[in-house]
Amino acid sequence: MTVHSAIYQAHISKQERTPLLRVVPLSTPYTVLFEVSRLCNLKCIFCPQSNRDQFRFFDANLLDFDSFKKAVRQLTIFPPRIKKVYMHGTGESTLNPQLPQMIRYLRDQNVTDTIDLTTNGLLLSEQLGQALVCAGLNHLHISVEALSSQDYQNITGRKIDFDEFVHNIQVFSALRENCRLTIKIADISVQTQAAKDLFFEIFSPICDEIFIENIYPIWPAYGQGTKLHQKQHEEIGQYGQPVTDKMVCPQIFSQLAIKCDGSVSPCSVDWNNENVLGNIHQTNLFEMWNGEILKEIRLKHLKNGRDSMMPCKQCGLPKYSCFDNLDEFKQDLIEKFER
Repeated sequence: MTVHSAIYQAHISKQERTPLLRVVPLSTPYTVLFEVSRLCNLKCIFCPQSNRDQFRFFDANLLDFDSFKKAVRQLTIFPPRIKKVYMHGTGESTLNPQLPQMIRYLRDQNVTDTIDLTTNGLLLSEQLGQALVCAGLNHLHISVEALSSQDYQNITGRKIDFDEFVHNIQVFSALRENCRLTIKIADISVQTQAAKDLFFEIFSPICDEIFIENIYPIWPAYGQGTKLHQKQHEEIGQYGQPVTDKMVCPQIFSQLAIKCDGSVSPCSVDWNNENVLGNIHQTNLFEMWNGEILKEIRLKHLKNGRDSMMPCKQCGLPKYSCFDNLDEFKQDLIEKFER
């Protein structure tokens, strides 16, 4: 058996994690996501970006630096600091030319324990990689979408130079210092054992964690019922955890997602931006986290289940992606949020 240097583990997995039910309600969100770009240089078949006729864009699809700084200053209002700020949304973050400056500003403000970034890696030059590391990036997640130039064309709509792509990741791995590196691929891209072995052979020596992610209909109202998401077995979720159908979404109790137009959602996969708590230019993040709109959303889930509201009814995230399950503790949580 081949011995790989990387640990086979999803980035979201932790050996020691505090169950959400023990700490809800949180005075500070565990995770804050920044959608610094709503634009993407790929059209992956399992992502809503592949359907540009339905995907919702804004007037400005790159988060500007002044708006970013405004949001970060609002994070300083929270009593404990944020556990993780995640530069990740519906687009490719490295398309924002101010990304390194944003990470440096975030680090200088000392509002979070860790700064994470997800990228498809196509723009990961040596210069950009060095800038990200010097800025203070703690953890880089790279989504590999295929194992050849032609397969990239089939899955993402774009043919790339795969050898150059791998070389750029190798260069980053050599210069990353203490920045943790996770590399993952979707199961639809490695459907044979030979393909899986090739993925591990190429990438395992150059990263800390490596994983094959199971693709399910996570995005609300996208991909349900298609061959892409039909599984023979549904016992294992997106990250290898047991699948459980949940009526209460745990995510709305633990995170905020800031979109590139300044609007804020409690959901990382609300790609059509339907559940909006407010906008950083009118209301600060502390008020949104403790405000009536989010409280009402949470109580709807707790009292009537997520099927009682859109787009939560059409979302696969709680079932296939979330580790926590709050369903058995609904009544206790209702009493806490109605005090």
